[in-house]
Amino acid sequence: MVSVKVVQRLTATGLALVLILGLLVLGTLWTLGGAQSAQRSKMRVGTSLAPMLERVVPAVVSVRVAGERERPVTVGVSSGTGGMAAPAPVKERFRSGGSGVVIDARNGIIVTNHHVIVDAVRIDVGLYDGRVVEAKLLGTDVGTDVAVLKVPLQGLSAIPLGDSDTLRVGDQIVAVGNPFGLEGSASQGIVSALMRTDIGYEIFEDFIQIDAAVNPGNSGGALVDVDGRLVGINTAIAGAKSRAQGIGFAIPINMAKAIAVELVQEGTFRRGMLGIISEDLNFEMARQMSLSINRGAAVKLVVPDSPAAKAGVKEGDVIVAVANKPVRGHTDFVARVATTPIGQKLKVELVSGGTRRELMLTVADIHVQPVPESPPMTLSSFRGATLGAILPGFAAFGMVHGARVLAIDAGPIADSGLKPDDVITGIDDTAVRTPQDVFEQAMAKMGKYRLEVFRGGKRVLIWVGA
Repeated sequence: MVSVKVVQRLTATGLALVLILGLLVLGTLWTLGGAQSAQRSKMRVGTSLAPMLERVVPAVVSVRVAGERERPVTVGVSSGTGGMAAPAPVKERFRSGGSGVVIDARNGIIVTNHHVIVDAVRIDVGLYDGRVVEAKLLGTDVGTDVAVLKVPLQGLSAIPLGDSDTLRVGDQIVAVGNPFGLEGSASQGIVSALMRTDIGYEIFEDFIQIDAAVNPGNSGGALVDVDGRLVGINTAIAGAKSRAQGIGFAIPINMAKAIAVELVQEGTFRRGMLGIISEDLNFEMARQMSLSINRGAAVKLVVPDSPAAKAGVKEGDVIVAVANKPVRGHTDFVARVATTPIGQKLKVELVSGGTRRELMLTVADIHVQPVPESPPMTLSSFRGATLGAILPGFAAFGMVHGARVLAIDAGPIADSGLKPDDVITGIDDTAVRTPQDVFEQAMAKMGKYRLEVFRGGKRVLIWVGA
């Protein structure tokens, strides 16, 4: 379970062999729209989804994980003898499970969620026909929660890919997976909303919100339209603390496909940028620039010699759309670019000097140094540290939210165990995303407080303060 907001993972720890083969529903005529659709799908009163599910269910697999994870190591704590206590990593074994979707039957390619297979030592895949086989992990992407597996089997069924960009609120969908280990379960609903961001689950979010019943074990399963085309990968539900019901989230298949293709080819997803550092456009900024819009990503900095700089993008321009999707702020803009492979072109719509422009910019492999930020003088416990944002080119970009430690000089913080290139992700269980978040949280603490730090792919705990 994640601690930010109300999002809960859908993995399950028990798996059973129960198969739900069909689902009868009464519905009204619905239109799955978009000019790009070759044929509009129709749902008539009394029509059964069973024929469609008979094609889809065999392509949804159970993913069974045996793993080993390390507990966070605490560093910088006095041993009581004048020295520092040596870190003592503790490993714990676990078993968990979820779902996966066969998208390439010929090559045995399966898409699932990163959080389903994270820390796995062995991954087994259970098929519709009862076969169970060990799977190979081809690649995984933390930032979008997409992972790709491969199984050495013939005779698999695959689900044809749809186009998630054509989805509309109100379109009918079906979620298929293995909730609580009940294999082949299907639940029907509608698209409740699109382009959901800031849910607090993934680093780069662009979720489809659905009201179909999804539960632990559905993670990595299929979200299909009424024609049985794959339009999303089920990923998260609103958490128990919110007492919310009928709120689930799926990764759009267009995003998942872009990530999966590179994971199959390269084993990892490399992230680039257009050469733009942005910030949210607020009302005051819009007023000062005499803009008629109040939503978008304002250009804060343009990297020299970048695709954006060469196209004439300037500080103060406002990005309003990327790839024909509206950009409501900085988070939208970063997610659009960060989920586009390096070398691919993006259409960027922006307002510059009151004039709307359209540019085709290429995502490039650019390394950017963040602007150093020092703590206020009144924050004595952090004196000696310089923090910055997590930007493309840094190893942790796309893996965690937080503030990067750029430098540690002589001062109170130097004795805590904090190191350059650490990423501070939280203070006393409160998540942080920016250097300013870190400073504000630390200022509010009395005495000692605990930093949650991401270091070299692992999580450590550091105590600082009086």
